[in-house]
Parts: sequence; structure tokens; C-alpha cells
Amino acid sequence: MLYDVFLSYSRHDSDWAKAFYNRLRRFRIDSRPIRVFFAPAAISPGASIPRALAEALDDCRHLLVIVTPDWLQSEWCRLEEDVGIWRSPRAEGRLLLPLLLSDCALPPSLSRLRYIDFRDPAAYEERLREVVSAIRRGVQRTAVEYAAERQRRAVLNSPILPWHGFGGPSFDFVWPEMIIDPLVRTRKHPGPTGRLARWLDQAGDLRHSCVAVVGEAGAGKTTVLRTMLLNSGGTLPEKRVFVHARDLLQMIGELSAQTRLAAEDIVVIVDGLDEAGAANVEQVGHALLALQGPNSVLILASRREFFDSQYDTLYRNLSNLSEILELCTWTLDDITSFTQRYADKIGNPDLPQSVRHILGNVPGAGELLSNPMRLTLLLYLLVTGAPVDAVRLQDSYSLYRAFYEEWIRKEQSRGTGAFDEHNVRRAHTEVARQLYEHKGEPRMLAEAADPDHTGDTSWETLLSDSAFAELLVIDTSDPEESTIVSFRHETIGEFLIAQDIIDAFRQGGTGIDKALRCTVGDDVNGFVRAALLSISRPTVNRYLANLSARYSELLAAQNASASMRLREQLLYYIGRLPLDYCAPILRQAFASETHPLLRRSAALGAVLQGDFDIETEYLDILDTPAEALLNRSVQMVYFGDVQGDLHTFIESGGDWSKTRAAIYRRLNGGSVRDLRLRLWDLRTLRSFYESRDYRPGLSPEELETLTSVSLEDPRSALRTILLQQEHALLMAGLQTEPR
Repeated sequence: MLYDVFLSYSRHDSDWAKAFYNRLRRFRIDSRPIRVFFAPAAISPGASIPRALAEALDDCRHLLVIVTPDWLQSEWCRLEEDVGIWRSPRAEGRLLLPLLLSDCALPPSLSRLRYIDFRDPAAYEERLREVVSAIRRGVQRTAVEYAAERQRRAVLNSPILPWHGFGGPSFDFVWPEMIIDPLVRTRKHPGPTGRLARWLDQAGDLRHSCVAVVGEAGAGKTTVLRTMLLNSGGTLPEKRVFVHARDLLQMIGELSAQTRLAAEDIVVIVDGLDEAGAANVEQVGHALLALQGPNSVLILASRREFFDSQYDTLYRNLSNLSEILELCTWTLDDITSFTQRYADKIGNPDLPQSVRHILGNVPGAGELLSNPMRLTLLLYLLVTGAPVDAVRLQDSYSLYRAFYEEWIRKEQSRGTGAFDEHNVRRAHTEVARQLYEHKGEPRMLAEAADPDHTGDTSWETLLSDSAFAELLVIDTSDPEESTIVSFRHETIGEFLIAQDIIDAFRQGGTGIDKALRCTVGDDVNGFVRAALLSISRPTVNRYLANLSARYSELLAAQNASASMRLREQLLYYIGRLPLDYCAPILRQAFASETHPLLRRSAALGAVLQGDFDIETEYLDILDTPAEALLNRSVQMVYFGDVQGDLHTFIESGGDWSKTRAAIYRRLNGGSVRDLRLRLWDLRTLRSFYESRDYRPGLSPEELETLTSVSLEDPRSALRTILLQQEHALLMAGLQTEPR
């Protein structure tokens, strides 16, 4: 806007108006003077006065009227029709502010408005500051509205998957026709699963409250938040602001000012809480606290595992958390509906039949494609005509690998990929590791460079290669140094790290050390486990040989104590190899490792591979207080009840709700893995309950699980007996001890 303020006055009051104008324009807004339209100063000689007045009036956000009997007689009748919109209570952010200079009877249309009383000359300075404060608030509200519209455009223009070519399409490609209203499960106030839109309609007044949206990677959390920003109506306030958590600390001053200055209710939407990184949770939590006010609604999104593991830290700053909405996987109807809408959008009538064929003929396809991100990748492959071997696309790793290979091939065939696949892949992998190891911290190209991974390839030159750059979000606002913010979807980077780990297993040697240079979480290990389940028996044997050899070399080295973390990881991955026998190296480690954590890791791997002898021996060890304490401590770190290091954390009776929930989920499961862990899980449950005097007691759902859990092992009558005995001990304790 050209002017902040339009000053209306009667010519009989022109001397007072001129003095007021000269004082007012000396005040500043964000280091610039207040821009005031004062006709004698603003209208050039010879210009059309009526036209200049009309244009200025239309351009301003603030209309200040110096009210006297002369102004009412000469000016108000002329202005009344033109500025009817300004008297609306909402007024689109505009402000009509009467300045009462002398006694007069205000017309009804003005009398209901707040005025500032200038009748007492002694109070002039105080009243002037009131006017300036009102103008500043209004200008800042205008900036908020502009920022909101700019943000709306940015969301609509943000890239989505899948791409059909360089630079497209953006979110407006799917908005709103292809948006699936997701199923959600309420966790704070459990009830029946239902659609998100219905929950929002029934949620009532959400002001001064916070709602968390959680789900697995690729479940559609960002789409849900974008939809909340773009949708109008409903129970959420109309004013909405969208920010990514990794930018929250830099923007908190501006955002908190918006929530404080909002004349109306406002929704602050924070995406990607997990991408801000665990190291920044305390600071992010303080920032979230600053965004909560009586007129604000805070909505944040996070991966379920991250939110659960950081809940205690977050909750200190989210005391008004009204609900946690967990996104459920898509139903078959959701999958087919989205596919049909997508096919209609791009004019591909064969696409729905291809997806239905995969769903009907590929085991596990329904579960795989119930994740929106994975479904989107499959549609990308089908639309681009990639040679899809549907039988191989039974797991997430194979699907992401097919997507990544097709992406590189397509970009190179189009001539926009300047570098060979090897260099692009090495560069992508190094970026993925840098972003993973420094969560929430965008990486400058110089920081991401690693000659061992990129060779002689120039990072700056790589930015011109679409195969490399178009998978990334890159900030080029600084002409001196480009910054890599993230992958287009975080799971792509996690897949690349997993692929690097798998490649190291195949190659063997010290390359394994580099691939395991940091301990990755389940986000990466989920891909690794999926890859291990899909490989051939000769490949499994090769991985086993390489991992076992590297473990033995590290154990024999003089600095064996320094390699403890790496040896523990090797034992972890050996224990996840799909073997129908226990890997000999696990038996050796169980017998020879003196550190209890590494012995436990070897035992767990042996249990997963069905070694009944090691299982019974270790369960006897678990009866000792020290080993039981270690087991509880590791479980609480692994399942996220605490933030700690596996090698150093010692539990002391704290909350174990996440561990308990994870164990009960496995007890409800029926996979081979679930059954092999059943004796371990029952013993672990008993250990936790005994250490806490059997508090808390069983919930109805937990009681149902324990009374219906399968205790039969078809492989072993003796193990079946042990399962039944362990279950009986657990139930006896729960029934006789205080609850």
C-alpha cells in the first residue's frame, strides 16, 4: 500500500490537522516513517483532487477522521458512502479511527466505534501515542495478511511426488480434487476411528489449545497440514500461518508477534517437528510455547516415533495439548479412490487396472500401498513406463530402489543429467548422511563435501544436474553459498543411507565401518531389514561372511574397547539376517563378549534366529538383578521412553509407557518374529512390573492381550511349556500385587 494513513479533516481545522500530520509522520514503523496521506502535501498542483482522494482512500488501511461539528457537516456525508466497508467489525483488516477534537453528537454509524479523545490539550501526547500504536498494530496485521497469502501461494507451488518433468507439478496439481480425507485415531481421548474432517467439525472451540498430528513416515502428515492451511470454513479460525519446524527458531519472533497482534483468532501450523532434530527439541518446545495464546490454535505434525520419544520434553511446553491425532494407513477404498482420481487428472485410464492387478496378485501389496508416499512412488513408476517387476515390489526397500533407479535413468535420458549415475548417487548419499547426522541443520555445500564420496565432481556443478538437484530442497538465496535444506521427501534420504549400508555389507572390509559411522534409527533400519528379507540365500551368506569377518577383526584388534559401538551394530545386523539357523558368530559373541550390552545383543539376534539354547541360557541370566536392569534400560532407550545412550543409560523407575505399548503390540502379533520374541517379551514385562511394584496396573486392553495371547510354539513342546510358565508367573504377580 502507498499510504498507511488517510487523514480526513475539515478546512476549518486545517491548522490542527497540519500540526498533527507533521508530528505523526515523525513516528516510525519497522525503521521507516509512517506514510500519511495529507492532501495539501500529497496532491500535486493541477492534479484531479477528487480522483487523488478516491485513489488514496482505496489504497490506505487506516482512515483517521478529525471529528468536529464542521467535519460532520462538510466531510462525513461525502465519505459515508465511500467507506461503508470500513465500519464493518471485520473490515478486512481496515481501521476507521475517529479523533474527537471537540464536542459534537456523533452519528450512529460512528458512535459505536472506539474513538480517541483529543478534547483535552494536556492529554495530547498520550493520545497521539495511542494513535501511533493503533496504526502500528494495523500495519503489522496487514503484513500478516500479505504473508499469509504469500504462504498460501508458496504451498500451492511447492513440488510434490511424483514428478513428470523438470520443475513440476506442484501441490495445486492435487489440490483439492485428489485429497483423501484420512482416517485418524484419537489418542488422548480414545474413541472410534473416523475421518479427520468429521473430527474437526465435532472438535468445538480449539482456541488456546494444541493438536498434534502424528503418523509413520509417508503417512501424509504434510498433506494434512497443507489442507488445513488451504481449506476455508470449518471450526478452525480463518487466519492461518504455516511454518516448517526447522525454520521455527529463526522465525519465532515474527510468528509470536503475529499471534499476539492478531485481532482475530489464528491457527499456527508447524510441520516436520521430527525434522528439527532431537538435539533442538528443548529450544523448539520453548518456541512452541511462545505461539500459544488465548486466540491461537497450534497444530503440529511429527513422525509418531519421534513424537512419542520426545513427548516428555514437548509436553512441558504443550500443557494445553487437547488431542493427538494418529493418521491411520489408507484403506483399499482410499488406495483405489486416489488412483482413480490421479488417473483422471493425467488422462491415463489404464492406471487403475494396473494398481488393482498388483493389489490382487502381489502378496503384501495392500499393506505396502496403504502408505500414501509408497503408493505415490508406485504410480510414478507406472506412469513413466518403468519396467516394474510387481513381484519384487513387496517391500519398501525394493520400491524405493526402483523409483531411484528410474529417476536417475529418466533424467539422464532427457539429457539433463550431466554426471554419471555413480557420482550422483555418491553425492546424494553423502548429503543424506550429513542431513541425518545433523538433524534440523541445513548443510552448506562445502560442509557436505566428502572427496571419498564425490570424487572430483564439483558440488557447485552438481547443482546444474537435474538428477541430483531435483530430488533436493536447495536454498539459493545466498549468492555466496547454496544450502541444502532437505530431500523432497525425507524417506528418500533414509533409503539412500540404507542402500549404502547394504552395499557395505556386500563389499565387506573396513567399508562397513564407514557405512556404520553413526548409529541409525528404525527409520533407516526399516529399509535395511526390508532389504535383507528380499535377498537371495547366496547373498545372505555373503553378507554373513563379511559381517562376521569384520566383527572378528575388530574383536581381535588391540583397541577392541574402542570398537564396542561398532561391534554392537554388527551383532545387531547379523541377528536380523533371514537365516533358518543361528549365525555361529552370534553364539561365539554370546560366549566370549564380556560387556553385558554386547552379550545381550548377541543373545537377541540368536533368539530372532531361533536358537532355543541361547534363549533359555540368557533368560536365566535375566533373572539376575544386574542383567534385568540392563535389559530394562536398553528397552527404554530403544523404544523412546528416554533420550539416552544404549551404552550408558541406567533406568531408575521412570515412565516406561512406550516400552510397555511396544511389547503389548508384539504380544498381539502373529508373525514368526513376534513368536520368537514372546518369551523374551513376557520376561521383560515381568521384570518391569516387579521393579515398579506392579504399578501401573493393567488397562482393559492389556488384560485382553494377556488373556488371549498365543503361548503355543509348534516347533518345540518344551518352549511351549516355558511360555506357559512365564505367562503364569506374570499373571500371578499382576493378580496378587497392588495395582
